[in-house]
Amino acid sequence: MINLISDTNKSLHFEFIEKTPSAKEKVVIIIPTYNEAAVIKTVIQQVIAAVHSIPHYEIHVLIFDSASTDNTQQIVISLQTNYTNLHLRTELIKSGLGSAYLQAMNYALTTMQADIVFEFDADLSHQPQYIRPMLQMLQTCDCVLGSRYITGGSIPGNWAFHRKLLSVLGNYVARAILTPKYKDFTSGFRATRREHLIKILPKRFLTNHYAYKLQLLWLLHQNKAKISEYPIHFLDRLQGYSKLPKNSIIDSLRVIFTLRYYELKRYFNMCLVGSLGLIEQFIIYNLLREYIHLSPFNASKIAVFTAIMNNFILNNKFTFSLKNKVSYVLNAHRLLIFIMYSLITIYLQCYWLRLGLLCFGGGPLQENLIMCIGIGLVSILNYFIYSRHIWGVNKSGSFIKAQ
Repeated sequence: MINLISDTNKSLHFEFIEKTPSAKEKVVIIIPTYNEAAVIKTVIQQVIAAVHSIPHYEIHVLIFDSASTDNTQQIVISLQTNYTNLHLRTELIKSGLGSAYLQAMNYALTTMQADIVFEFDADLSHQPQYIRPMLQMLQTCDCVLGSRYITGGSIPGNWAFHRKLLSVLGNYVARAILTPKYKDFTSGFRATRREHLIKILPKRFLTNHYAYKLQLLWLLHQNKAKISEYPIHFLDRLQGYSKLPKNSIIDSLRVIFTLRYYELKRYFNMCLVGSLGLIEQFIIYNLLREYIHLSPFNASKIAVFTAIMNNFILNNKFTFSLKNKVSYVLNAHRLLIFIMYSLITIYLQCYWLRLGLLCFGGGPLQENLIMCIGIGLVSILNYFIYSRHIWGVNKSGSFIKAQ
């Protein structure tokens, strides 16, 4: 497990320690609150009633209250005398939904030693009856989304236009920009196993508001978590008032494009490194052809190998670098995979050149043009191999994010 050292809200530091296995998996259902006195008692009673008879799990409810100005906290405290599995954590200043969840998740993983963490709304828009089937589905995957946009799911028909726009547009853009693999990127009803949360939880989300959901799902996806969706009927709240910020659409779009920018930034960095290697490759190739009089095939092998080694050094130092120092063992492992892949790449480019010469004939102009096209095609393959198989995972198997 991890120990968390934190100041009031902001700076989070992780220290990994071993978690003692237990007979039952511990489930922590996080319910963030802010001025929910009108509904919180009903929510807690319904959730605990729904999970009371679920076997093979030790289920707890964690209320994380963000400085409510009504008596939400007092109601929770009064209920703790009846429910030993009810817990309350608070923050002195309201920091936003994303920040509240981040703090609560870290508390659930560290202090409570949760095996499974649920995200659950405090207004009963998420129905407690879905907790049991989502736990059952979690036996064969790493994360379960309560999905409104797969067959069997739904959103309220009487939602205001801006709520529908935020949900539908946010999901459409997320699927178009990030990945079409999931139907409900903005679902706030989610169950996730601890081993994946530990790997991907950031020190802080890109946003402290609702769009944290987008980033968390994307990080789980990048970490190769097996994510499934379970259909839910999302209900509109009957009591209290919506806490949805007015700028949620803009905030969600900002998070989506920032996440894609981080991915593209690495590709552009790799292309810059590759461009330097390209210049080096052309210079060495033409020098070997002009002054050493090597054949195009042999000159190409030497030039490509030299450029690839230069690319490894620069990519390892800049494109896929980490703030934390990487072990020599991991670097050696990367280098071994890189050399094996490089050998394949060398022959791919050499035979590409040979095929081009057979089709279009020899000469400096034809040879350099054929090489340029080949390098452009291989760069796309290089990025996939580099980011997923060479620099993509660290020794523990977690996804490495560019700094």
